[in-house]
Amino acid sequence: MKKFAKVISVMAVIAVIAVTTIRFIAPSLFFGYMYPFNRIKGNVSISVDGKDISLSDCEISCSKSGKSEKVHVNGSKIKNRAGGYGKYLYTVRCDDAEFPFYIYQANSWNCEDFDVSFSVDTAKQTVSCTGWSRGFKENGSKEEKKSLDETVSLEDTDGICIDGV
Repeated sequence: MKKFAKVISVMAVIAVIAVTTIRFIAPSLFFGYMYPFNRIKGNVSISVDGKDISLSDCEISCSKSGKSEKVHVNGSKIKNRAGGYGKYLYTVRCDDAEFPFYIYQANSWNCEDFDVSFSVDTAKQTVSCTGWSRGFKENGSKEEKKSLDETVSLEDTDGICIDGV
């Protein structure tokens, strides 16, 4: 049993060294095929008619090409794997308000980080978004933060694009 544990330990160390080496020598390979983390993640704050709403009080769903994607919500953070090319459409439902926003993955290896604040005005039937988003380049370096400041109608089925595309 000890010999088996040693073999497994040595194999694990070799795997970590190999992945770390690939990360820096061939970042497009790492980010394109081996990236083990969530590719879309960020902080979200929501207010409806001036009242702050906790994300745990909201229902958040995500779909890509009509198929449901799993969204993880932890405090004010949302994240999902998002390993494919295309549009990830999120729908937020809270306090009798529903609004969409989306992130467009131009490449399957894109990673998106953001910090946004949504303000819903039910009287005007609008949702405003302020904050920033930042992606990663193909080589793994971070892009500059892109400022977001947009207002759309609650009836807009596409919603707000938060990745600056």
